[in-house]
Amino acid sequence: MDYFKLGLALGALGAAAKIAGSLAYGSKALLVDGATCVAGLIAGVVALYWLRASQAPPDVDHPYGHERLAFGGVPFMLAAYGAATGFGLAYLLDYREYRVEPGAGIMGLLGLALYTGAVAAFRRSPIIGAPMAAFTASEVLEGLVSTVSAIGGYTLGPMVDYVGAWIIEAYLAWELVSNSRGLVHQLSDMASREAIETVRKELESRGFQVVDVRLRQVVPGEYQGDAVVLPPRGLDPVAADMLADEAAYVLSEKGIDVTVHVDFSRGLAGKRGVR
Repeated sequence: MDYFKLGLALGALGAAAKIAGSLAYGSKALLVDGATCVAGLIAGVVALYWLRASQAPPDVDHPYGHERLAFGGVPFMLAAYGAATGFGLAYLLDYREYRVEPGAGIMGLLGLALYTGAVAAFRRSPIIGAPMAAFTASEVLEGLVSTVSAIGGYTLGPMVDYVGAWIIEAYLAWELVSNSRGLVHQLSDMASREAIETVRKELESRGFQVVDVRLRQVVPGEYQGDAVVLPPRGLDPVAADMLADEAAYVLSEKGIDVTVHVDFSRGLAGKRGVR
């Protein structure tokens, strides 16, 4: 069974159930949630396209690999969620008296069940399903809010439903800000102190004196960079190069692609600062 296609189908049916429930039974929370679901599904499919593209092997134009293409889906995701947020804002600000019918809660429960099934299906799909499950998991929480709001809108009054719609809208706005900041942070060539310390320990365990380490994050969990080291005193240059290559190989297995430069002059230590 193709669980990825099943997840897409269940997600689309869940979004349709929420939108239909809103149009037929009056819940504003369901419509805002349904628009978010549509945006999330479209953005997720585009993100998966870029994730697949990022797995291509190195070529002439990308000698270090295509890993950063995985970020290609993030701007589209921000645009899709931004459009959904703008739609929801305009829709909620144009307030008119309305009533919520009991069918809204039923359609909300149906949409919630379908979306929960979509997440379960995505998680069973190899490789590309996991990121899509992450995209849609938050929609389950939003679906819970919209369903409770729709039920409350019928039993307690439409203002409960209206407040629930604003809660979803506020969450969308927070996600936009958070993901925008996260994208800038991820693309800023940062490197964790933990990754730098991993390089240091691996080199020092072989007797090298570490002069400089420079790393940048390619994608989360993968780094590229270089290190300058001084060899153990009296070690043959050929043996030192072999030790450096060995350390580089071990580090590459940990997701750190680092070029190790062995400086035999021993005058470098006083000229460069250790990072």
